[in-house]
Amino acid sequence: MAVKLPLFPFEKILKASDPNIRVSESAAKEFVLVIGDLSREMAEDAAELARHANRRTILASDVKLASKRRR
Repeated sequence: MAVKLPLFPFEKILKASDPNIRVSESAAKEFVLVIGDLSREMAEDAAELARHANRRTILASDVKLASKRRR
């Protein structure tokens, strides 16, 4: 399931990487798609960790561990 993320916050993140750089709309849209995919995959990993622990709730520790597994 694809989640539509707003463009503006991600444009700000890209621009914050260097105040002297401009960001094209297509670059910001691609960034949103990539971040969306990574986030979905990490959420799936966190859910798997919660299920493995026989829980129906994703905890912060699941998200942290899922993040470490992605690196």
